[in-house]
Amino acid sequence: MEHGIDLRLNTELKAILPDNQGKCRAVVTSSGETIECGFVGLTAGVRPNIAFLKNTALETNLGILVNEQLETNLPGVYAIGDCAELRNPPAGRKPIEAVWYTGRMMGETVANTICGKPTSYQPGIWFNSAKFLDIEYQVYGEVQARAPEHHSAVYWEHPDGKKSIRIVYNSQDGHVLGFNLMGVRYRHEVCDKWLRDKTPLETVLQNLGLANFDPEFYPQHEEELVAAYNQQTGKNLQLKQKRGLPAVLQFLR
Repeated sequence: MEHGIDLRLNTELKAILPDNQGKCRAVVTSSGETIECGFVGLTAGVRPNIAFLKNTALETNLGILVNEQLETNLPGVYAIGDCAELRNPPAGRKPIEAVWYTGRMMGETVANTICGKPTSYQPGIWFNSAKFLDIEYQVYGEVQARAPEHHSAVYWEHPDGKKSIRIVYNSQDGHVLGFNLMGVRYRHEVCDKWLRDKTPLETVLQNLGLANFDPEFYPQHEEELVAAYNQQTGKNLQLKQKRGLPAVLQFLR
């Protein structure tokens, strides 16, 4: 238990038990555990709040349906952000993506269009970040819960269990597919470029210092990840110490 949170892993909610007044008194998990409580909260993800539009001329589904230029079925009427649902989302992307950076990109797309430069929405490489209590989380590219057969990963975890780095790569040709970070921060621009360029995993590992975005004097963990890769593969890959903004700017040119 930490931060007052007691997690139950690998189990699900099976039943909510009422008291004599019909109020919640306990829950039962799928593993058979009964947990006494006075309140139950269920989270089911983000769902656009568009009920007030149901009887209008706008075509809706879970969200407001839009085309590649984010235009609705009504000419000159656009929808962006959490309420917009793409009729034909790009491969590997969801029709609704309720994250701030896609909303920003949608705004830029529509601004171009209404200013006389018709533009199709291009969400680019998937990216998301959040902070859970005192642990920061980042994901770039493809990091799937059920990885396809050709997806492999190199993984490192700190002994305290509060930091980890996972780099997913294509086992067929070796290029990177995604990054998943807990308690460690990488530069968005650097990871985005590696993913766009389909950079080989070993090139990424040798230059991890370019990606590290933790504050100065924070512990660095690039060497531990490279060591984990060497142990996994039997290789002797060496880290190239490239840190600092000048090296990053040169790399991004």
